[in-house]
Amino acid sequence: MNRNQEWQRRARCANALMAGSFAHGVGRLDRVEPKLAAALRDVLSRPGSLVRAVTAYLIGLAMGMNEESARALGCGIEYLHTASLIFDDFPSMDDSRLRRGASSLHITHGEAVATLAALAMINRGYALLWQGIQQAGLSRAMMAGSWIDSKLGVDGLIGGQAWDLHGWDGPQSAAEVSEIAARKTGDLLKLTIVLPAIVGNGTRREIQLLDRLALLRGLAYQAADDLKDVYSADTISGKTSGRDRMLGRPNLVMAEGGDAALERCDRLIAMGDRVQKSLPGTERRWGMLNLLRVPMPVTDFERLPAVV
Repeated sequence: MNRNQEWQRRARCANALMAGSFAHGVGRLDRVEPKLAAALRDVLSRPGSLVRAVTAYLIGLAMGMNEESARALGCGIEYLHTASLIFDDFPSMDDSRLRRGASSLHITHGEAVATLAALAMINRGYALLWQGIQQAGLSRAMMAGSWIDSKLGVDGLIGGQAWDLHGWDGPQSAAEVSEIAARKTGDLLKLTIVLPAIVGNGTRREIQLLDRLALLRGLAYQAADDLKDVYSADTISGKTSGRDRMLGRPNLVMAEGGDAALERCDRLIAMGDRVQKSLPGTERRWGMLNLLRVPMPVTDFERLPAVV
């Protein structure tokens, strides 16, 4: 078994483990109000790729976390990500009717129940993060708490979403779009990659490089997502496409054109690869990070059509 096959096997095992944690991490639902319970069952039955949970779990193990704490950390991060998607689909946000190939939660269960389901996921997500952090010493636990606050709060994910909704009547610059993506997408990936290293035994140098890698992977992911929003059908992207242009939201394709956005995505992927290779130790040690490497979203066109 070669190195790639070994990591693929480990990733499959971790995915199966985290899928079980995701499905059952909220606890029993038989005593929960029926409408809320039905919405939560829908959420928990469609976990998506679980790439954040799996990556955080495997990094945690590599950083010396015990298995139970690493699993709690990974599941907590995935719950928070899932809650953000529920809110993201609301009519007041991206007004998306499709998520992960099925109707968005508010379409099936209504906005009020979907709101409560998202809040339940956030509440449980924070509780799981705290379970994962408890194994750390005082200084690392305090650092982890500050990291969570900065990456999820008004200076991170929530602040980035606010700027996304800001209302972009005039032209957008690529720098403005990237700044919002760094908060909205990059900071959640920083939580995924860096938090396990903080809680575990990550060195200052490892934490710095993982932080840089998370930013680059997050920007690449958002660039790919912007391209899919403009050029991909709903059946390919798994969610409602064309929302950025219709709602006037930040999008690299509209800011600099399809070809430039595609080149930027390719460049960000390459920069991330270089940072990943510079991490201390062998490539084998960091194989789990390949799960976050964004594939190029478009390969079938020599030149993308203009967006007007």
